[in-house]
Parts: sequence; C-alpha cells; structure tokens
Amino acid sequence: MATFKAVVYKHHRKEDGTYNVKIRIIHNRVKRHIPTTYFITKDDLTKGFKIKNQSIIDDLDGIVKKYRKACDALGERLKEIDADRLVVYLKNYKKKDAVFQLNFLQYGRDKVKELQTKGDTGNAKTYDVMLRVLTKFCPNGLDISEISGKFVKNFAEHIEGRPEKPNRKKGDRAVSLYLANLRALHNMAKLEYNDEDNGVINIPLSPFVKYKVPKPPVTRKRAISVDQIKTLAALPYTLVIQDGLNRFNLAKDMFLLSFGLIGMNTVDLFNCTLIKNERITYNRTKTKNRREDQAEISIRIEPEIMPLVEKYRDKTGKRVFNFYQYYKNPDTFNYAINKGLKKIGKLESINIEDLEFYAARHSWATIATNQAKVNKYTVHTALNHVDEEMKVTDRYIDKSYSLIDAANRKVLNFVKLQIGSVVEPVKEKKLATNKRKQAPKSTKQLKL
Repeated sequence: MATFKAVVYKHHRKEDGTYNVKIRIIHNRVKRHIPTTYFITKDDLTKGFKIKNQSIIDDLDGIVKKYRKACDALGERLKEIDADRLVVYLKNYKKKDAVFQLNFLQYGRDKVKELQTKGDTGNAKTYDVMLRVLTKFCPNGLDISEISGKFVKNFAEHIEGRPEKPNRKKGDRAVSLYLANLRALHNMAKLEYNDEDNGVINIPLSPFVKYKVPKPPVTRKRAISVDQIKTLAALPYTLVIQDGLNRFNLAKDMFLLSFGLIGMNTVDLFNCTLIKNERITYNRTKTKNRREDQAEISIRIEPEIMPLVEKYRDKTGKRVFNFYQYYKNPDTFNYAINKGLKKIGKLESINIEDLEFYAARHSWATIATNQAKVNKYTVHTALNHVDEEMKVTDRYIDKSYSLIDAANRKVLNFVKLQIGSVVEPVKEKKLATNKRKQAPKSTKQLKL
C-alpha cells in the first residue's frame, strides 16, 4: 500500500527564500517525491518545518486524495509496479471525464533545450527548424490532441506549398525531414505521458499510422574524382583576405584536411581538443548520442596531411585547431568553407556546379570502396556511422584503429596527394566570376 504526505525540506531552500512543497510517496518501502506547484516561505512553516498555513494544507490534502484515488483505480495491479513507475502513473493520471492537454509547440521547444544541454546540437537544430515552420502553420498554438492524420497531411501540403527560396533545390527533402521530426516528437510525448500497462492513455491518436511519412529523395552523389582532388590540391592560393582567413584558401585546405582525416566534419574540426602521438581523437558530434561508445574515433595523421594540421594548430593548446579564434561557431566556420568551395567549383579545371565540404567525406568513402578496395565494414567503421544491425555485434568487438589506419593509408596511396610546403599566390580575378578588388601585385610566396 502506498502512503502519501506533503513535506518541505529545509535544505531545499531556493535563492528567493522559498521552499517547494513535495508529496512524499512510500511504496514497497521505497521513497520517492513528486514536486507540487506550491512554494512557501518560513512564515507558512513551524520551527519543525511543518506546514501551518491551513489554506495550503487544504489544497495539498486535495492532491493527496487524488493520488489515493488513482491508486485505488489500479486495484491489485498496485502491488506489481515499483515506486518509479507509480510516480509516472500518478503524474499522468486523470479522471475519465478530464481532458488531457499538452502545448505541443512548447513541448517541442523544451525538448530542443534538453538536446542542446546534452550537446546534441545537430538534432536540436533540425527539431527547431521544423518547430519554426509548424509555428507559422499554427499561429494560434497547437494542442497535441489536434495532431491527427488529416492535420499531418495538411501540414505536408503547407510545407510543399511554401515559396521557393533561392537556396532550395528541386527534390528538397523538407517534407520528409519535417514530418519525421514531427513524428519523433509526437512519439516522445506518447512515451512520456501514456502508460499502456496501467491503462493510462492521455494521447490516444496515432496520426502516422495512416499517413506515412514520404521517404527522402535519394541523396545526391557528392563524391568527386581522384583527378579533381589532385587538381584541387594543386590550386595556387590567393592573397585576398576575408574574415581573417581567406575563404578560397581556407576552403581548399579544409577540403584536403577533411579528406586526409577520413571525412572529419567541420563541427569536429572546430571543437576537437585531443591530439597525441600524431593522432587526433574525438567523439563525432553527429552520432555520439546514438552510439554506446559515444562515437569515439581516433585518426592517425598521415605525413602528407601533417603540414595542414600544423598550419592551423592552436598555439594555446586549448583545442587542436585555431578556427575558434576566427569564427564564432561551427556554423559560421562551415559557411565560410562552403562559400570558398563554390568559387573553387566554378574554376574550369574543377568544373563542379555545387562543390560542398561534405564531398570530401563522400569522396574518401567512394575511393576507399571502389578503388582502394577497402571492405565496406571497415569503411563503415572509419566513417563512424550508426548501424542498427551492427550494434549487437559491435559490443563484442574490442575497438582497434589499425584497420582504419590501414584503410586511410590505402586511400592516400591511391590518390597520391601532393601538398607542398610553399605555394605561388595568384590574383583573385582569376578565381572568381564577379568583379572584386584585385590582389596587390606581389611575388612573395605564402608558406603552408
């Protein structure tokens, strides 16, 4: 039998001098607490920290009676559940004629904050973007009870009918991405507020049973050829400086650096802090919250890549690279790189309409598999992917980076990447289609 009592703890004093009243639950000799919405001061308490305000006592008695009725509704099942499940049940319990309400937009924003706190900025950002679009679609708010199959269909049509933006392309995967995020948040809410085992169904609708989220369009192949990589590596640098680091030069260097470090992403290049014994070790941001090993990977710095690593080393030792000293965050860093790569892609010798940073990662994987003859499992491991089918197997295999090191060596041997220590600068006008201020006439060479 569960017992309940309203309590206040002296050591739980808030900064404003108030104390939160909690309902103490003892069930099967295990103690748990449920916070209430009541905050009281010392004037409402006796010297022994007992509540003396009769009005508050009456209200708290009402809460306790509600919890007892909820336990009565469980009957014999009460003996079968533990204290933690009982707390969840009581928090979500409602009378049969009561209407459960949940501000879905606010619920989503709270989840975004949770993800940001955990460091899962990638998922936080995708949920936040979807919620912004959903808020425009529902300017008067959205209760979770309104999310039906018809609502989802209408939301999908709204996404498809949005005015085209300059950077949106044919085959935009916004519909599949936004609806997948909506479904994920809806499922989180059902998991949190429903307790099927005990007959508590606060959120009965399953809007995605009938309305199926469309599959995202096939990802565009972004890998570039070995010849294009070699040509990119041989490009001369420009003297025109933007944002502290020249975007063209930065883009060239970062593409090659990422390629040589097995497709390391910009956010990880920006944030990584551990370099030791000619190895860079980090937890891949994109997948660290979805893997039991927190997506840890260690990449050996091969000799042809070392000049680039040294060129951008953080002299303070705070991080591996100094990018944080020039750019506010990984997003602005990534933006600068891709702006530079667009200029590089327009060169006749490269001729790639929409060259972007992620092509370095795709190129490494493609060359490793198709030309360097690295097996797909090793490529999967080197790229630090999440594979649901391999999760159980991975638990039984001790992590070793020797296969990854050998795979990267095979790729670099095949490409025969040449990164010189001295480069000849050229004028900006040869590298851009738009008119810009020309670089000062100089024959001075730039060192890597």
